[in-house]
Amino acid sequence: MSALPETREEREQRLLRQMVGNPRVAYRLEHGQLPHWMIVAKERREQAEREVRAANRVEVDPDPFPPRKPRGRHRAPRWRGGWAAATLTYGMALAAGMVISQVAGLLL
Repeated sequence: MSALPETREEREQRLLRQMVGNPRVAYRLEHGQLPHWMIVAKERREQAEREVRAANRVEVDPDPFPPRKPRGRHRAPRWRGGWAAATLTYGMALAAGMVISQVAGLLL
């Protein structure tokens, strides 16, 4: 045997009995359903929020060019080895003098 389908009110009462501990259900049982204008106002607020979020969303066009590198240090840094170059030059001159003195000593 097929049972008769329950009416909307019967189904609502059955579901309300199942949700006894829910604070929203308790408020509804105490104060009744919300007026239609409150439901419509909530939907309008949500729609306005969605439109604002969609308007604030920035669409980024894909750039066909690669991003440019920052223009800071585009050259290699200068070598600041003044003392090192002088010491190296002095050492090379000293070594060359020693070699020449050795060669001159052999010749004499």
